[in-house]
Amino acid sequence: MSPYPQEYDYVYSPSQYQAMQWQGLLGTLMGVAILVAMGAWALSLVKKAIKGEEVKYPL
Repeated sequence: MSPYPQEYDYVYSPSQYQAMQWQGLLGTLMGVAILVAMGAWALSLVKKAIKGEEVKYPL
């Protein structure tokens, strides 16, 4: 008898593993896209500040 609850004995099918893999991949790609966009925005603010233009922060 296993000391763990019975839910842990559930075996995933290959199609469920594939769905989890795609979900993880899409989440990673979205995270990278957001980081790139925020980096580009931050660099544009730095460029404006270096040029001496007024920089307004969103907060």
